[in-house]
Amino acid sequence: MPTATRTAGPTGAVQTDAGAVAVGTEPRDEREETIAGEETLAALAGRHELPLVVIDLERARRQYRRLRDAFPWVDVHYDVSALAHPDLIATVAERDGGFEVTHEQALPALLRVGADPRRLMLAAPSTHPASTRAAYDLGVRRFVVGGMRDLAVLAQLPANRGALRPLLRLRPSGATRPAHRAPGGVSHEEVLDIARAALNAGLPIAGLSLTVPAEASPAAYVTEIVHAMGVAADIEAATGSRLPLLDLGEGFPGRAASRPAERAELARAIRGIVAPATSGIIVTASAGRAVTAGCLLILGGTVERDVEPSVASACIDAGAEVVVLRDEPRRFPGIPLFGVPFFRGRSGGAHRVLRPRGSQAWSAG
Repeated sequence: MPTATRTAGPTGAVQTDAGAVAVGTEPRDEREETIAGEETLAALAGRHELPLVVIDLERARRQYRRLRDAFPWVDVHYDVSALAHPDLIATVAERDGGFEVTHEQALPALLRVGADPRRLMLAAPSTHPASTRAAYDLGVRRFVVGGMRDLAVLAQLPANRGALRPLLRLRPSGATRPAHRAPGGVSHEEVLDIARAALNAGLPIAGLSLTVPAEASPAAYVTEIVHAMGVAADIEAATGSRLPLLDLGEGFPGRAASRPAERAELARAIRGIVAPATSGIIVTASAGRAVTAGCLLILGGTVERDVEPSVASACIDAGAEVVVLRDEPRRFPGIPLFGVPFFRGRSGGAHRVLRPRGSQAWSAG
């Protein structure tokens, strides 16, 4: 029987041969795909300490490729904040994918797998000034800024700031909300003042970054893209600076990730509104859940399928083992096992059970 070996990665991920694991059948609905059947899960439960996080790397690879194919005019980045596992990062990097990060701790892992620092984008500079400097020193030049505080952090970087590519995060154009629930980003009224200040500081705004709600519809994306194109035109008229970058924000492509018809609709809208082939505008977007959907399973006291990346990440940080399905494994019949208890077939020893604490946090007890 194949044995598991630990990687040298920071998460201590466990790897197994393809023959040691299996993938279930794939129903028509993409969200209903299952990672493993009953035989596979029983075998994993018998060989590893619980809780256990299972990552189907082949499925993540297919889903990232599917996104790239569906949106040929969009440079789809992987949002490392979703799950910064080194094997997931390597899967995106091997397809020349870009990445969005919020902290410098992820940068060494990205560089180890050969990620091009010019294709990395760092968000929230003023929140983590040290991260901004570390990213700059490693070659990152794209930064998403949310206002003057972020620009002030960039202004403290060494000379040759002309190579920096700050993108201004826009506040959604929809209805306003109470201040304590207001989304981040810059309002339309603030944009021109910030753009002028950035130009005077030698940091001309290179593009705009959208803020869209989770599970956004194609219509919601269209609204924000049209708004951004109008803002870009206003900035060009006021400063003489053309904006060559448009970032569609995090959570791309919203609910279209699991709806092929809406993916096609959104792709047509992006092409029609932005016209990247003729305008020369580079369109980027950050996808997290769309890459990992259906790829993550937690095996503990129960089987939890299609878990959120943040839940899997918290479980790994708490010390759970990780099994990575690297290649297309042989298939077993997929059996839905939501909520079915699994117990280790060993006598003696502690049995850690993953228990939900609230909606997102997990603990091993």
